[in-house]
Amino acid sequence: MNATLEDVTKKKQEPTAGELAAEEMVRRAREQGLSLTGPDGLLKQLTKTVLETALNQELTEHLGPCWPRYSAR
Repeated sequence: MNATLEDVTKKKQEPTAGELAAEEMVRRAREQGLSLTGPDGLLKQLTKTVLETALNQELTEHLGPCWPRYSAR
């Protein structure tokens, strides 16, 4: 291990935009009494939204912008 004193004493980097957004979502979920995990939790809702958005974009890319978009919501 060749860590220097400068390496050890470096300050933590600023959080990324993604980390800040995640912190804000968790804070809001807790304020509203929403569970972070479980069947109705934040993680499940966020995962569903991200997957649906990614799949819709993939379909639009492959089939064009006129394909019918139906949501299971």
